[in-house]
Amino acid sequence: MIIKTTFPYHQVKKGENLRTLSKKYGVDSTKILLDNSISPKQIQEGMFIIIKK
Repeated sequence: MIIKTTFPYHQVKKGENLRTLSKKYGVDSTKILLDNSISPKQIQEGMFIIIKK
């Protein structure tokens, strides 16, 4: 049996950063970084990130 799990993706918009995304989705900023295997400096406008709650 295959269970399909989907996570919302968010495309980073101009002016958004890790802190604003964390507040917007109610997810710890460290979790966002770990789930996407990135550092805070890597978040750039236009990139897609996974938001797992």
